[in-house]
Amino acid sequence: MAQVSITNATLAYNAATAVPTATACTSATDGAAIDYTGKEDGRILLILNNKAASGSINAKILKGNGLQGTADLTIAITAATPKAIVVESGKFVNVSGTNKGKLIVNGSTDLTVIAIELP
Repeated sequence: MAQVSITNATLAYNAATAVPTATACTSATDGAAIDYTGKEDGRILLILNNKAASGSINAKILKGNGLQGTADLTIAITAATPKAIVVESGKFVNVSGTNKGKLIVNGSTDLTVIAIELP
C-alpha cells in the first residue's frame, strides 16, 4: 500500500473552526505523511487516535534524515484516548529524498491522524 497524505487544517486567530476528520494510516509500514514544508516549529499540532474499540497501539513518528534525526519517537495510544503532540522539525522532518519536507507517522490501520496548523 502507499503512504497516505494528511492535509493540514489551518486555524485563524479568533475564529472557531470545525475539527477536521481524522485520516487512517493505510498500513503499519507505509503510514502517513504530513507536510512541514516551510513551517515553523510549534506551528503544527498532531492529534493521534486509536480508533479500535479496545486495547492499545503504538504510533511511531519516524526520525528525519537530517543531522538531528537520531531516533524514532514511539507513542502508546489506548482506545478512545487521543494524544496530542507538537514535534521538533529538526528531529523528525526529512530534508532530502522522496519524503523531503514531510514528517512520517507509522502505526496500525487503527491509527488516525489529524494535523492542525496553528496561526
